[in-house]
Amino acid sequence: MIQLEGVAKRFGEIEALAALDLEIRDGEWLGVLGRNGSGKTSLLRILVGLSQPSSGKILFDGQEPDTEAWRRVHRTLGFMPERVSFFEHLTGEKTLRYFARLKGVAQHEVAPLLAQVGLTAAAGRKLGGYSKGMLQRLNLAQALLGDPRMLVVDEPIEGLDADGAREFFEILKRVEGRTVIMSSHRVGMMSRYMDRVCVLNAGRVVALGTESDLHQTLDLPVRVTLQPSVESNGHLATALERLEIGSVANRNGIVVVSVSQRDKIRFLASLQSLEASIDNVRIEEPSLEEVLRETH
Repeated sequence: MIQLEGVAKRFGEIEALAALDLEIRDGEWLGVLGRNGSGKTSLLRILVGLSQPSSGKILFDGQEPDTEAWRRVHRTLGFMPERVSFFEHLTGEKTLRYFARLKGVAQHEVAPLLAQVGLTAAAGRKLGGYSKGMLQRLNLAQALLGDPRMLVVDEPIEGLDADGAREFFEILKRVEGRTVIMSSHRVGMMSRYMDRVCVLNAGRVVALGTESDLHQTLDLPVRVTLQPSVESNGHLATALERLEIGSVANRNGIVVVSVSQRDKIRFLASLQSLEASIDNVRIEEPSLEEVLRETH
């Protein structure tokens, strides 16, 4: 388990992180979300030891690490940066063998890792001919060298299309039993895979929990779209307004009602009395993108 207590990071007059408190549970997948400048990269750099906090402390399993403890942490840590400089004239296999030597990892780990990320067939090809998705998979492979206990992953699907992003997550899902801390701008994709989400704004944690937790905490309205029946004779919106639950809008004959989370069940139950006036009902929970907008 990792605990950050009052962790702040300043660059001159700029405060990247502001007395941040955060607990990262062993084995969980934590998504770190926020706009550019929110503090995501500063947080990740501190977690992997590339940057030191200006104040506050980090605890690993309840202990504040000294120099030797940081070395032990690094031996059980995999870091996948957003951008890594690979040599285009080297093959995928030679590149991973190079990183294995840098990390002091046995060379026999290279071939299984290339297979794990789906690059066995391309292992002998030079990186200049690799696609963006292939380079990201090689980047993941170098992070997995040494079988790390914790993975810190920065913007792994930036620049990938939807298929490439799904493929990346499917590969990552095979990595079981590890703590994964990941930042990304691809909010919708992240929400499908993360156990919890941490939303940063101006260096502060403004929301933390599961997607459901965030919906409940922020009480973002549910949208209920109703297709009126012929029998409603154009009066469905008026009937819904009489219920005095939520905000009713008539959009080219389709009725849309915004209902708070606390009133959702009561509103849906009330529709039974209007059953003859309704042909179809669609319920839309607020997306994580909307949650993110609400916290800014």
